[in-house]
Amino acid sequence: MFAYILRKLLYMPLILFGVILLTFTLFYMVASPDALAKLRLGEKATRMQVLDWQASQGYIEWEDAGLAKKKDIQRMSTADAKLVEFKEGTDYTRSSWVGLFGKYVKSVLLLDFGKDRTDKPVSERLWEGLGPSLSLTLPAFFIAELVGVFFGLFAAMYKMTRIDYSIVISSILVMSINGIALIMFGQKFLAADWAYFPVHGYDTGLAAARFLILPICLYVLVTIGEKVRFNRIVMLDETDQDYVRTARAKGLDENKVLFKHVLRNSLIPLITRWTVAIASLYVGSLVLESFFGIPGLGSLTIDAIANNDVAVVRAIVVLGAVSFMFANLMSDVLYAVVDPRVRLE
Repeated sequence: MFAYILRKLLYMPLILFGVILLTFTLFYMVASPDALAKLRLGEKATRMQVLDWQASQGYIEWEDAGLAKKKDIQRMSTADAKLVEFKEGTDYTRSSWVGLFGKYVKSVLLLDFGKDRTDKPVSERLWEGLGPSLSLTLPAFFIAELVGVFFGLFAAMYKMTRIDYSIVISSILVMSINGIALIMFGQKFLAADWAYFPVHGYDTGLAAARFLILPICLYVLVTIGEKVRFNRIVMLDETDQDYVRTARAKGLDENKVLFKHVLRNSLIPLITRWTVAIASLYVGSLVLESFFGIPGLGSLTIDAIANNDVAVVRAIVVLGAVSFMFANLMSDVLYAVVDPRVRLE
């Protein structure tokens, strides 16, 4: 197993290089620097503002004469500055794509993703949003999965009975409810009208719990239907296997059959599902964070997309790729742990 893990870790830099190359192509080469500057600053941005933004992103480098002129222009009024014309190759030089890519690779390896639209380091913004996102998604995810496994096993235990049919119908009904409508219902009545929970906001430490209880409950309610149905199908597939019939024929207790044999052999598809979901938990819940004003990475991502904050979006994409690589490795290791038939070579 150790050799397999080491080999997978050695592959990761190559995969990361591919992700960096892809994101560089998407964020640097697809759109021209002028178009990106206009997108970030607005169509009414002056030529000076466009070039200044490009210099901050590494697209151009000011020459000595250009830098002196730049300082002089900053002292001018806006009307005078608009009259100044820059000529390429005289006041500044364009950075080559190779040079830009080298700077981009270096910045990613150093976790330096530049600055956001408020001139605040993106790395700092990500670190600030990570805590609120995980404090929402981690407990919500584990509670939802535990409830899903419980009802999945319960349905498998009483398959083709009224209990099984009731669980399936209830799951379908919950899945049929629009998630946004359910969130708005909970926020309107449970928070705004009945004042059981805060409507909006967040706090640090243990005080954050009162802001998170309602979003966590809504997350569980929105996702539980799909989880129960998936777990039921997986576990029903195991209950039809020969080893289960043999265990029952030997007189083994039904609880031992379900929890010792069926649940353990159902873990392979469940682990696959869990690891994929865990890899995206750092982003938080985009919808819940936006509705309840939780300053996590989810709301940060939505704000970045709405305001064309390329630096933040680029950082989220890179971190997402890295997290999925480690999640893939973790799933392979867990396969070998829960199932002796799986060998990592």
